Amino acid sequence: MSPSEGAPGLPRDLYTSNADIYAALALPYVETMGPALAEILGGEDRAPAGMPILDLGSGTGALLPRLAALGSHPLYAVEPHPAMRAGLMATVCATPGLAARATILPGTLDDAAPLLPPRLGAIVALNMLGHLDEAAYERFWAFAGERLVPGGVVVIALQGPLGPAAVPWTDFGESAVGGLRYSTAGTAEPDGESMRWTMRWTVRTASGDVVEERTASTAWTIITPERLRDSATRAGLEPGPDRDDLLLFSFTRP
Repeated sequence: MSPSEGAPGLPRDLYTSNADIYAALALPYVETMGPALAEILGGEDRAPAGMPILDLGSGTGALLPRLAALGSHPLYAVEPHPAMRAGLMATVCATPGLAARATILPGTLDDAAPLLPPRLGAIVALNMLGHLDEAAYERFWAFAGERLVPGGVVVIALQGPLGPAAVPWTDFGESAVGGLRYSTAGTAEPDGESMRWTMRWTVRTASGDVVEERTASTAWTIITPERLRDSATRAGLEPGPDRDDLLLFSFTRP
């Protein structure tokens, strides 16, 4: 759930600024996206049994235990940001049985591709394609078309808005860890074909007193479902189950 380091317009401190609390911030997203992801990959269009699953832009690996629960698939987690990889390694090593199955690879997809299996059963790319430049976006689809086995699935989550429009300050959820509460909010302005996001993370006591507040900015390229479907078609993939309410889309290799 994090972008390629060094992508155009992406400050290196976006994830450095929240890495130590990211696992708490991600809890609302995981609680919503985890069951939807399992529904797609564990349903009739399930990832082929025993084939490797790639979690691209894995972040702290918050969804890896959900992927592990799908079956005996080997897991590969690619994450470019070193601060996120620290949390990713902690997740893998602290989750029973996961260290024996999950391989963590640093860098971008281009960096990791030579070390990944030649055939994959599923590729998961949640909230990360918008951080890629045009060339990297096209390489992602070429990779998916080449590596997925017949019946293999790619699952992608987009980030709204799906067109250039100002976004007022919006709350993205809150979670509690012990006696503290962690929340995320954001606002955005259009910048050509991209959105310029300002994110704010706040730590509060149970009574609501602010303990700490952090902010950072980043750019996100707008990707529409129509463009996603066109890219998948050109890669030789067919539409699978969607969750429009979550901007979650899947495509299958026939």
